[in-house]
Amino acid sequence: MTQPPHPPWIPPERPDAPDPAGSLQGGLGSRRERRAARPRRRRWPIVAAVLASLLVIALGLGAMYAVFLGQTYDENRQTVDAGALPEVDGGPIDVLLLGSDSREGEGEADIGQRSDTMMLVHIPADRQEVFVISILRDSLVDIPGHGRTKVNAAFDIGGYPLAVDTVEQLLGAEVNHLVEIDFQGFRGLTQALGGVRVCNPQAFSSGQVNPSYYPRGPILLTDTAALRYVRERHAFAAGDVVRVQNQQRFVAAAMDRFLSPGILGNPARTGEVVTALSEHVSADDSLTSGEVVSLAWQLRGVDSEDLYMTTVAREGFGTGPNGEDVVLLDEAKLSDLVDALARDDVASYLREHDPEALGLKEEPAAAGAPGTAVVPAAVLPARAVSGVIAATGQQNPAEQASDGPAPALGEDVCDG
Repeated sequence: MTQPPHPPWIPPERPDAPDPAGSLQGGLGSRRERRAARPRRRRWPIVAAVLASLLVIALGLGAMYAVFLGQTYDENRQTVDAGALPEVDGGPIDVLLLGSDSREGEGEADIGQRSDTMMLVHIPADRQEVFVISILRDSLVDIPGHGRTKVNAAFDIGGYPLAVDTVEQLLGAEVNHLVEIDFQGFRGLTQALGGVRVCNPQAFSSGQVNPSYYPRGPILLTDTAALRYVRERHAFAAGDVVRVQNQQRFVAAAMDRFLSPGILGNPARTGEVVTALSEHVSADDSLTSGEVVSLAWQLRGVDSEDLYMTTVAREGFGTGPNGEDVVLLDEAKLSDLVDALARDDVASYLREHDPEALGLKEEPAAAGAPGTAVVPAAVLPARAVSGVIAATGQQNPAEQASDGPAPALGEDVCDG
């Protein structure tokens, strides 16, 4: 189906705006140049990125499956009251993605539903690229009308409308749509995909009952093992920073798997994946199947190589007004990000502050750096391995994906 063209959107003039080609040598300003400069197998940056899954599905759609996806989405989704959201006017589209975690079926105390992940998906007016901007859950921010506290408190205090207001105030963007995904959806998603393979740089275990063990190197994730992989943070010294790194790996691998001929080229398998995810999706009432199909059509020229992920830069860790541990944001870089969003030129911000997000190779962190230390497999209990089997009913779905020798601890096994 053919959509009528949108009138051109003109970003507001910023006389003091930085030269978009000014940071790295040669500028690498165009989409084609950024893709050409990217290594064939690039490392994904450290970002909070699990909730790009809904967007990933849209990116992989051809017109052949768009209507089918819209119908499946409408049949399974739930609507939420996100307040009054501005309509899309042909300019950029900003979607707030929230991740919630009910901890259902994990044998843990009932802690209710929490907003654990928060991301802004920015789709430029030309619809040629997609930028995912993640906000660490413990970031110290101003909550409108409630002072300074952790960003994820906005949802607890005022629900979806206050979460939207908080992100709009933080990033200076107008949120057009809101989508929430429950982490439980990752169980069905990995089953529908036939498992998701990731390269895990740091061995760890997760789970209070029949814990799952994740060795260092290539592993296959399915069912409960996948759910635990994207939610675990207590096993790491840097907590949420490492957790979102693992979430990023999962999303990247799931995207590649979904876009493979075995899934996208098979309508039945495509339907299984979409159904598995959409059953755990809630959205604002204006994000109808028609909107999803329209967005998919506008993004028909975009593939996984045009998806760029970053995180709101942090200055370090500190203590909040009530004595809680918080993440302190880098205010100077945040100001630059706000300006880039206003100009609809997030790529210029990434060239200056996060070039690796554009696929430009950076030197890997030294072994033993804070927050990146590898836990030797020997210190993890042997029962953790059998715990994966007990949790999933399969033969060790988090097993090593190859029979090669274990890498040396100083080697970056996931650097392509």
